[in-house]
Amino acid sequence: MRPGQLELRVAYVLFALLILESFLVALLVPRPQAFVVILPVLATLGVAAWLAPQLVRLLRGHRELKEAYAQELHFTRQLMESVEHGLTVADEDGRFVFVNRAYARMLGLTPERVLGRTPFEFTVREDHAALRDAREQRLAGTSSTYRTRLRRPDGSLLEVVITGSPRWHAGRIVGNVAAVVPLRELRDADDGA
Repeated sequence: MRPGQLELRVAYVLFALLILESFLVALLVPRPQAFVVILPVLATLGVAAWLAPQLVRLLRGHRELKEAYAQELHFTRQLMESVEHGLTVADEDGRFVFVNRAYARMLGLTPERVLGRTPFEFTVREDHAALRDAREQRLAGTSSTYRTRLRRPDGSLLEVVITGSPRWHAGRIVGNVAAVVPLRELRDADDGA
């Protein structure tokens, strides 16, 4: 149940009881005995008055938390899209759940055409053993760096260096995150140093 939902339901029930009691007092009870019936109405009003500010505070806090999460998510996506190297996030099954535009460009595809697929679909078959080894290392909780070749739809190859790390959530590995850098960029950087 979402935060504040139980309290909100209790408040609705209390207000409904308050309305029902008010009608009953007004229509059915003779004036001298109305005090006995009004006492529960006053108690209900007191509980509602106590509950209302707590409910508002709880719902406001939930809304602020949701907005902060949305801002953090937007910032993270913006950061991941701003780098020139490829960035990928894969789930437990090894399927891409996020790739930045730079990685998709390396493959000659759009990010949407890469999502849901596995790295094996883009890696040269002869390099699958290195990819499997890296995946096993990440599932064991360690990072790895290796060279491989990616095949584009036009058949051309791109040699890259991939550094991947396990993706953790709630104390367990739920996939991996990888940075993909074309080897020619690394060579150019070494030549310039």
